[in-house]
Amino acid sequence: MDLSAEQCMVDCETLAQSPNGVICSIGAVKFNIDGIYDEFYVTIDAKDSVSYGMIIEQQTLNWWNKQNPVAFKELMKNNKPLKEALSEFSKWFGKSKPTWACGASFDPPIIQWNYEAVGMKRPWGFWHDRCYRTMRELFPIPEPTREGTYHNALDDAKHQTAHLLNILRS
Repeated sequence: MDLSAEQCMVDCETLAQSPNGVICSIGAVKFNIDGIYDEFYVTIDAKDSVSYGMIIEQQTLNWWNKQNPVAFKELMKNNKPLKEALSEFSKWFGKSKPTWACGASFDPPIIQWNYEAVGMKRPWGFWHDRCYRTMRELFPIPEPTREGTYHNALDDAKHQTAHLLNILRS
């Protein structure tokens, strides 16, 4: 992998663990081996997502009730309709590139289902899915000091990228 090339770390906060779950927010950063150089954040209207067939799971709502209320409250600000939010993300994302997530089996499939629900294509191909969680387990380098709010999608994406870059640079 060319570490000087543009890559992306994406994180989403959801109201379900299922692939067809409602996405409340998407946070992402563009980076290369030199660091993060661009970021994206959007919150999404849950009711609009449900109108496209996305689901909310009670167990996830129960989980949110045990989290920092600041993170959940942030999900209620400036919400955009699902298709508009995904269009903005696609425009920001640009062309397909290696795209990391904390679990290749969580964020990417949920994002994929939401794109399909609104009749759009996810801006990266499945062959570009990368798993930060696997890298974290294979290379147990200490994580950097946490900045921002846990379960804020952008703050999580930034933290995951900082740790991934430490791993890649070692």
